Amino acid sequence: MAPRFARPPIPFGFALGAAEVAEAGTDLAARPPLSTAALRLGAKAAPGYYPLGDGESARGRAAFETLLPHLRGTAA
Repeated sequence: MAPRFARPPIPFGFALGAAEVAEAGTDLAARPPLSTAALRLGAKAAPGYYPLGDGESARGRAAFETLLPHLRGTAA
């Protein structure tokens, strides 16, 4: 197979399960530091899906890198 250029992966969304939402805290999970709100998923309608971008632009990577420290409670 010939070598070919491949772009680095850029996330377009991030999902949390119910246990992860509970671990992060529902209030924290419901208020991401993003331009879009968390979408509620599941039977309990907990915040769980975060749209990050289109999967093509660097905006998705930046949003992902902003979201994770927020959910871990380590954001500055």
